[in-house]
Amino acid sequence: MERILRHKEIFEIIPFDFRQNILYFPIRHHSPACSYHLLRTIEEYKPDCILVEGPENSNKLIPVLTDEETKLPIAFYYYYKDTQQLINEDAEDYKCYYPFLNTSPEYNALVQARKRNIDCGFIDLPYGEILIHTEKSKGILREKEVSNYNDDYYLSESRFFNAVCEKTGMRSFEEFWENYFEINGLYMETDEFVANMMTYCYLTRENTPKELMEADGCLIREKFMAENILKSAETHQRVLVVTGGFHTYGLYQLTSANKKEKKLKIHNFNEKVQNVYAMIYSFEAADALNGYASGMQNPGFYDKVWKGIAEGDGNVSEVYENVVMDTLLKCAKESGKEKLLITMSDISSAVSIYRGLCSIRNKKAPGLYELYDSVQSCFVKGELNASSDLPLRILSEIATGSEIGSLCSTAEKIPVIQDFEEQCRKYRLKVDNVAEQEIELDIFSKPAHMEISRLFYRMSYLKTEFAKRTKGADIINNKDRSRIRETWSYKRTVNTDSALIDVSVYGAAIEEVCRTMSARQIKDEQKCSDAAKLYVECFLMGIDISEKFEVKLDEIIINDGDFFSLGKGLYYFNMLDTLKKMYNAKGIVTEYFLEKCFNKIIIMLPSMMDVNAEYANECIKICRMMYNLVTGDVLHKEYDTLFDAFRLMIEKDDPEPSLYGAVLGLLYGSENAYKENIRQALNGYLTGSEEIKKQGAVFLRGLFSTARDIVLVGNEFIVTTNKLISEFETEDFMEILPELRLAFSYFTPSEIDSIAEKVALLYGKSKEEVKKNIELYSALYAEGIRLEKDILKEFSEE
Repeated sequence: MERILRHKEIFEIIPFDFRQNILYFPIRHHSPACSYHLLRTIEEYKPDCILVEGPENSNKLIPVLTDEETKLPIAFYYYYKDTQQLINEDAEDYKCYYPFLNTSPEYNALVQARKRNIDCGFIDLPYGEILIHTEKSKGILREKEVSNYNDDYYLSESRFFNAVCEKTGMRSFEEFWENYFEINGLYMETDEFVANMMTYCYLTRENTPKELMEADGCLIREKFMAENILKSAETHQRVLVVTGGFHTYGLYQLTSANKKEKKLKIHNFNEKVQNVYAMIYSFEAADALNGYASGMQNPGFYDKVWKGIAEGDGNVSEVYENVVMDTLLKCAKESGKEKLLITMSDISSAVSIYRGLCSIRNKKAPGLYELYDSVQSCFVKGELNASSDLPLRILSEIATGSEIGSLCSTAEKIPVIQDFEEQCRKYRLKVDNVAEQEIELDIFSKPAHMEISRLFYRMSYLKTEFAKRTKGADIINNKDRSRIRETWSYKRTVNTDSALIDVSVYGAAIEEVCRTMSARQIKDEQKCSDAAKLYVECFLMGIDISEKFEVKLDEIIINDGDFFSLGKGLYYFNMLDTLKKMYNAKGIVTEYFLEKCFNKIIIMLPSMMDVNAEYANECIKICRMMYNLVTGDVLHKEYDTLFDAFRLMIEKDDPEPSLYGAVLGLLYGSENAYKENIRQALNGYLTGSEEIKKQGAVFLRGLFSTARDIVLVGNEFIVTTNKLISEFETEDFMEILPELRLAFSYFTPSEIDSIAEKVALLYGKSKEEVKKNIELYSALYAEGIRLEKDILKEFSEE
């Protein structure tokens, strides 16, 4: 491999001569070794202008990036709104990140320009222009990638690397890169390192089809960058160009050619269509976002390497050894905190292994991959699996790093992010690191907790991925409604800030943004279910609803002819009515909308009796909810109207069995005389054909969902049901068994016990005898008996 990289003729192809007007320095994004040799190059070349690969429209952010007060990692956040449909007919919004770490050569180059008070700037096409010149699913539009600007995937995915990987026996591009460039590169002179970089990048480019470079916008970007380079060379004597190594040869060809090219024209988009902001970033996001494709993995580990290089005053021989040892000891310490004992003998063995692997792999010093291998060998106890890989997970967290950056005071303050940060400070929410936090909110007794809850709901509505409710009443999804406390987990991530930037056009404060967006959303809604859900969300967010919102909501209900949409709307309005009473809220209209939905559903109810089986359960839920509303205090005056509709439903010919059973059950709950109707219906199923009998099981499921007490009173229903079931042949019985299981799932364990006793009496046996005759796997039965005894013992002790 060394023979391939030390290609003596490379400087004849791409000169690296400090006497040149234009000097090209190839890099890999976020590489400490590249930054190390770049600084040495700047010191010797003494440029009067430094040009860096990056969208030209982010030049305004260089002072923020290089400010001493700015703490990395940060990122430039680009967005482009394809309102003119220049990419495709979907007119989508696009966004991407350009992360900067302490190890980033681009960052270090710009910092040096500031310190030396020389000209500098980004030279690539603006973000929107790159998108426009990229084919679908290529380059920056690759669907498998999280949107990022960097394009180091060329170096790791080329046909050349595949051949190199096979020759060197490396497991991944990252391992190959660390060996030949990051570690061994620190022991080279700068011209040798640059020669290796240029050789690898040149051979990679030579093995990349031109059609691919055209499709992903690479060639047109290089043309634009070359124009900017030549323009700077006209007014500066020594221009240093810092770009991804893949572009070096292409740029050199374009700038060294004597022929004049037609200048590339670009669009003049305003800031509403295209803009860029500086935002905080994290090591965690940099690692997950870039991965193999762009920049270094495990940024926390290489950040420590870079600090060791910076503090070493030119002596880099022990940097990796020190970082690997420190990381190993930290991994052992953190494993101990998780009750996994790592002994001194384990640590000593790990040191011996990573040093031995370093020698075998012909590396100047141990690196991250020797560290991982040694931890797996010495810290993982037994076979590697999900229950034993704790040390590796801890090592991964350490290597990734947990730092979050911050912007200098002169950075442009995006009002909605500023409001978010102020609220976090006000409520003492910890958002200065990537560790997930948890908080329990007593929303009914502590006003501040209510405000925090509203903030979390607002952030959820804005899709910021900031907060997630882990416990508490889930009104939207009808879960755990009895809980009065809420438990939330929260964590500030890159997506939090980018989502807030996306919606910053709707207001300067989070509450204002939510109010504006919900008002815009209601205008586009057509379904009662979606509009009512939004109404509940606004209540939970503490957003005051305007009169226009409620007028539009009324219009949506009038125009919506979807039974199921109206049914969901009825559920949301009912929940909102409950919430209003719990919170003692004023100004929320619920009774009007409840009645409006209810009356529309009543008209449609009889026609639903022949609904498809797949929608029957939803119909039953709606009927049961309406029954609860009229038998309670909310819509008691509609009692007669609903039961008139139920009576019309059961008179329909060929009804859907489960819905038929459920409605009969609801009528029986109101008037005991309907027990006779149920008996007649069940007898009808008993005396019908085999297919009709099978529908009897479906009928039972519906009946038990609304009137299971009919089985518990007396023995008549048990006898009839038993007759229905016992008349089936084995094959037919197995066919209806799933329906029967669902039917009896509505009963509590104690009720099942009571039913079992009645069934046993039909056959002249006790329930204990029946249990013993049930054919079960003996081990499963024994385990059930043991578990039952343990539970009874636990209850008795309590």
